[in-house]
Amino acid sequence: MAYGVRLLIGLGLAAAAGSCAGRNLPPEPDSYVAADAIGAERAAELAASPAATWLDDLNAPEMSVLAREALAGSPDLQAVEARYRASRWRARGSFGGNLLPSLSVGADATRTETPTATDERIRTEFMTSSVVASWEIDLWGRLTSRALAADSSADAARQDLGDARLSVAGQASIAWVDLIEAQQLLTLAQEDLQTRERALDLTQRRYDAGIATSLALRTARSQVASARAFQAQAQDALLIASRRLQEIMGRYPDGTLRAEGALPELTPLAAAGAPADLLERRPDVRAAEHRLRAAGFRIHEARAAMLPRLTLRATAGATDTGPNPALNNIDDSANMISNIVAGITMPIFNGGALLSESRATVNDRRAAAADYVRTSIAAWREVEATISADQSFEVREAQFEIAANEAREAQELAEREYARGVATLFELIDAYTRRIDAERGFIAARAARVSNRITYHVALGGGARTGGIDEDLEIAP
Repeated sequence: MAYGVRLLIGLGLAAAAGSCAGRNLPPEPDSYVAADAIGAERAAELAASPAATWLDDLNAPEMSVLAREALAGSPDLQAVEARYRASRWRARGSFGGNLLPSLSVGADATRTETPTATDERIRTEFMTSSVVASWEIDLWGRLTSRALAADSSADAARQDLGDARLSVAGQASIAWVDLIEAQQLLTLAQEDLQTRERALDLTQRRYDAGIATSLALRTARSQVASARAFQAQAQDALLIASRRLQEIMGRYPDGTLRAEGALPELTPLAAAGAPADLLERRPDVRAAEHRLRAAGFRIHEARAAMLPRLTLRATAGATDTGPNPALNNIDDSANMISNIVAGITMPIFNGGALLSESRATVNDRRAAAADYVRTSIAAWREVEATISADQSFEVREAQFEIAANEAREAQELAEREYARGVATLFELIDAYTRRIDAERGFIAARAARVSNRITYHVALGGGARTGGIDEDLEIAP
């Protein structure tokens, strides 16, 4: 009776342990839906994260809304976040699996039938139970170094996630600027077509009256055809820009998205801060720092692998044989045979694999150090480049605005003189061309300056006013 009670208790504990472990299992692949990865609550958290708050500094509400939608719906960003979660789980498993003892239980049943001289067969049944516990004592810190390396790699993946958020927000914002630029260029192309059609109509009437030559008429027709071609090109560019923004946000790229707002009026650049402060703001620099730290832990792990290892191992088991063995006879702790073994092992010869790995990890750390320096220099270069580019774009925007205003006045004057017969068609075409070129230059320069300002905020790791990313958004594993 006592054996049966112990058996029921053991089975109950095993079932409870299995149910607890089952709650932490990931979903089956066929039941996972990508859209379920980020819900409404998660989207709200992302919208309030430092990766998005810098958007408000540009005073473009529509851009901020679309960029936040991209943070919640970007498939690329969801992939990066999933990789971070995977690395964090592996880091947790490295701590638990390497530093803590392992325990396993098992039960086996065996049946053997032996033939005899008669037709009868001798049947023998065995039932065995076993409990095995093992623990490697971390004498030299090898296992700890491995776990710390995995944890630093997970920290680097977390910074990669922060860098991806900044990148997606910046890409969505720049794509919104490109969409506005494409809309304005299409409007300009339509205006250009209308003005050239008016010139063709006037030239046709003058040709019918015998005033204009055939050369002038054919030239006017050529200008209208070219304007129609540029309008079709501008229409296609608008669809491309719209689809690009929809793709970043995770929408279906049908090209129907249009920008309703206008480009923001930019204020003077905020102070970028000291170069050393940038290293604390940039997620990619911090990720490189974590990878450098992980490489250092792997050096210690590789060196400690050449030292002796102390392992404790304990086993216990029971066997019940006979014609009808029972489970309640193999869980009797009083009859279990147990032993405890403490062993020391030390590698003597393995073809130089451990020594080669140790030297390889040293070079891995050198590569990680070089990557950290390269990433830091690239971060400084990006900030300096955006600062100098802002000054250039400001001058270009101002001068193209002047050129566009003068060209617009010159076009109106040329149209009036051509209507009176004072100016030639070629002078009118030249006025049209100069005006269109100046208008295109102004639109492109203004859009490029706004895009450069977005790049400046991203290069600072999340904006100048906020001082970069002060804290990361907590991620539940």
